[in-house]
Amino acid sequence: MKISEGKLSNGIRVVTAELSDSAAVAFHIYFGCGGRHERDEVVGVSHALEHMIFKGTPKRTTLEIAREMEGNGAAINANTGSERTCYHFKAPADVFETVLEVYADAVNNSLLDKDEWHRERNVILEELKMYEDMPRAWVSEMLETTMYNLQVGVIGDKKTINAIEPEHMRELIRDWYMPGNTVVSVAGGVSHEEVVALSEKFFGAREGSTDTQKAPSLPSESSQDYIEQVRQTDQVNLGIGFRAFGVNHEDGPALRLLCDILGGKMSSRLFTEVREKRGLAYSVGSVPNRYSDEGYIEIKAGIALEKAREAVEVSLAEAARMKTEPVNDEELDEAKRHLRGGLQINESSDYYAGRNGSNLLIRGRLYTLEEELSDIDAVTAGDIQRVAGGIFREEKMTASVIAENSLEDELRPVLKI
Repeated sequence: MKISEGKLSNGIRVVTAELSDSAAVAFHIYFGCGGRHERDEVVGVSHALEHMIFKGTPKRTTLEIAREMEGNGAAINANTGSERTCYHFKAPADVFETVLEVYADAVNNSLLDKDEWHRERNVILEELKMYEDMPRAWVSEMLETTMYNLQVGVIGDKKTINAIEPEHMRELIRDWYMPGNTVVSVAGGVSHEEVVALSEKFFGAREGSTDTQKAPSLPSESSQDYIEQVRQTDQVNLGIGFRAFGVNHEDGPALRLLCDILGGKMSSRLFTEVREKRGLAYSVGSVPNRYSDEGYIEIKAGIALEKAREAVEVSLAEAARMKTEPVNDEELDEAKRHLRGGLQINESSDYYAGRNGSNLLIRGRLYTLEEELSDIDAVTAGDIQRVAGGIFREEKMTASVIAENSLEDELRPVLKI
């Protein structure tokens, strides 16, 4: 595999991963704009724009866009996050230019028709209901928005979605979709030179600043330290967050190993203590979530109502133990092998297009697989204990709960570490 970087005449950054044995090409175009960048009254406009990009251009209808790409064997999609929006497709290498021309037409020339948006708005409102009906995911949404005061999640809420109009999408494109805030990432059976030439052809005329835009700063404290939603549900869904740091922090590898040992796999401490030994939960674990400049660890679980207090106590006791006791050599070596394996088994064009593009946009640089593996190998037990000591602190903790009854009076006394 050969990774190369380049830049278009208008300042758009391009990164490619040439996979000579691949018959496929994955194309990702990233714009450095997501939920963090939006005005409070129209939160969700980035996600709305993602839906509308494929809803027709002066040259093609919605159906023609889909047929011309899918009829050539392409799979098309898009997704929106807190700090970026990505439009992407995967296609056979021999029709890459044909598919890219259609995709670029959609990205560059979407009509953003008002009547079409009013129909699509109803689709997004149904999508919102779907997420709200998934308490295991929604409790994490509640946690993230509370910890970082993001008003509501990336999709928005009913009020903000209903406030969005096409002019807000055009404003977003004007303010954030400029060349300096754009990355094209391609991986697969196509050369770097061809990718740059085709990107210049189809995206080189996009206008705007060549500066990279920064997201608005996030608050240093959570808006609340406890938030809950009382509704009918068959189990308590719990998320406990601890503020951490962003993707470029030097302790990022230690943070990842900490989360892996604590709750990142079936042999982790949380899985062993909460599920295997005590039978308190079916699902339990810990995950790191990081922005460009901030981040947090989330401990999450799905628990029976009568076992919620005990599960919280055991989970926080295991987190506290990460501060007071260094992990042993066996645990550390196993965690390093687990993370290394997770990185090494990903060999698809989709993976490399996504990895390179998101790193270049969010980190501001490429982060090679070799560099990442080396950083993981360099972490010591002392590093993990030091990072745990800085993160697992009560003043950095926020709890999010969805249950059929209010549990605040029961859980607050044990939310200690």
